[in-house]
Amino acid sequence: MRDSYLLDSSAIYLLLGYLEAMHAEKIHILRLTFYEVGNIIWKEHYLFKRIKDAEKTSKLFHKFLSSFRILEDPPMDEAMKIAVSRGLSFYDACYIAASEKHGLTLVSNDAKILKHSSAISFNDFRERVR
Repeated sequence: MRDSYLLDSSAIYLLLGYLEAMHAEKIHILRLTFYEVGNIIWKEHYLFKRIKDAEKTSKLFHKFLSSFRILEDPPMDEAMKIAVSRGLSFYDACYIAASEKHGLTLVSNDAKILKHSSAISFNDFRERVR
């Protein structure tokens, strides 16, 4: 599955500008991704006032995210082992655990994930799928 990808929430946002070039069947997300994106929408609406209708935006993103292959979140103990050993958040460790378990290339723009895993940046991902 090396030409298949697991995108974290930092990469999902960037993907919006490149949808036409992407193959949805090669993109995987975690169930966790829905909640992380939901939290981003809430922050943009409630804290920063940049999203006017959070519920409508949530529905649109749910439909968008549902077009990708959805993986179950990894077992908590596996993610925790990675989080503790690499000094990462539990959320970040979930993406690493899932990518390693399924043999997927993790795509992230999170500096800590890029430093502590074999993840690639969104720009590298974009170059690979052209």
